[in-house]
Amino acid sequence: MDNPQRVAKVRRILGLRGEDNEKEYYRVADVLTDLRHYCDAQNIDFDQEMTTSITFYESECEEQKETA
Repeated sequence: MDNPQRVAKVRRILGLRGEDNEKEYYRVADVLTDLRHYCDAQNIDFDQEMTTSITFYESECEEQKETA
């Protein structure tokens, strides 16, 4: 999956089109807040997940540059 496909996936799954309802999120901050609540409930270290996501993001951006 390339980065534009990742963007499309987020848009499709999360919404983020300015709608605030039960089926989609209004803004990224809302997603992150709910993910933090989810991690608390599942005993997952949210901060560690954020750190890992930075590593993944940087790797995916570098990979995209190399294939461009």
